Amino acid sequence: MTLAIDYRLTGSGWAVCIVRTGGKDYEISASYLSDALGNLVLAAAAVLAGAHSISVGFDEEPGEYRWAVVRTDNGTVRLTVLSFQELWGNRPDAEGTPLCSWTGHPVDLGRAVRDAAEAVLNAHGLAGYKERWAEHDFPSLQLELLKRYITEWERNRQAPG
Repeated sequence: MTLAIDYRLTGSGWAVCIVRTGGKDYEISASYLSDALGNLVLAAAAVLAGAHSISVGFDEEPGEYRWAVVRTDNGTVRLTVLSFQELWGNRPDAEGTPLCSWTGHPVDLGRAVRDAAEAVLNAHGLAGYKERWAEHDFPSLQLELLKRYITEWERNRQAPG
């Protein structure tokens, strides 16, 4: 199943993120209360670095969208986006309402997140991002780390076994 992520800044301190998988689009939003894009890029890098599971939140007012990624037994990862009514409630994933789910190769998650982040950078530049997302700088270091991990994964996939 394919995965595509379209992340767009929609105003001062607001973003919309469309997750496309299974032939459907799922729209979630984020406010400046969290470094949503930076956290998402860092989570994808952590998955490629070997993390067994990681969760990051897109803070809303008043709720939260949580991206939960878990490595499966067969080398794939399962991404589930959960909705919570309460912001900063620290509720367990099991108490969230699942919005969408995707299972695939870790590098496919990394590529989808990389593509989304690069599109934001190309659309706004570093200064434009900072102006619209005032609390946080564009996640340049996280994106470079993610790109290095993707390159490493691609090199390892092509190496003779």
